[in-house]
Formats: sequence, C-alpha cells, structure tokens
Amino acid sequence: MTASRKCPHCGHWSAWNQSPTDLCEHCHHPLDPIALERQQAQEDRREEEKKRFTVDLIQINQEDSAFTKFYKSIGLGFQLAFVGIVSFFLWLIALLAG
Repeated sequence: MTASRKCPHCGHWSAWNQSPTDLCEHCHHPLDPIALERQQAQEDRREEEKKRFTVDLIQINQEDSAFTKFYKSIGLGFQLAFVGIVSFFLWLIALLAG
C-alpha cells in the first residue's frame, strides 16, 4: 500500500511506502527522519547487547609458533574451566531459587 507524505525538508509530496528508509523524490532526504533515527538507535542497541553477552576466548592462530600455541591452549583450557564453573554455580543458584 503506497501513500504520499510531505517532505520535511523541501515541502513537496512524495510516494511513501511507510518505511523509515523512504527518500523524497525531489531532494532525496528521508521522509521520516525520526523513525530512521529510531531504527538506527535500535540497531546500535542490538549490537551493544551482542557485544555485552559474549565471552572472548583466546584465539589460537595458524601463524603462531608451537611454543605460543601450547601456552595459548593452556590458557584456553583455564578459560573454559572458569566459564564452566561459573555457569554451574549460576545454574545451581537458579535451581535452588526455584
């Protein structure tokens, strides 16, 4: 369903598909800049949430020497053990809390 909307920049009427990314046919500015800003803020918030809930583990690269790979694998083992223990305690607390 197409509609028309008056451009807040140039004042001309343009076809509008009710999408925040729709642009004016005359000046090529967004027809709904507030909704576009809201959509961008929502995408930024999703990206921040993804970064917040990830655990960055040690990366073992192919280019690393055997000595470096060995010590990185030991560090990775400690990291995984720590994450496993913390996860177990969180599960236990959630189980006991009901």
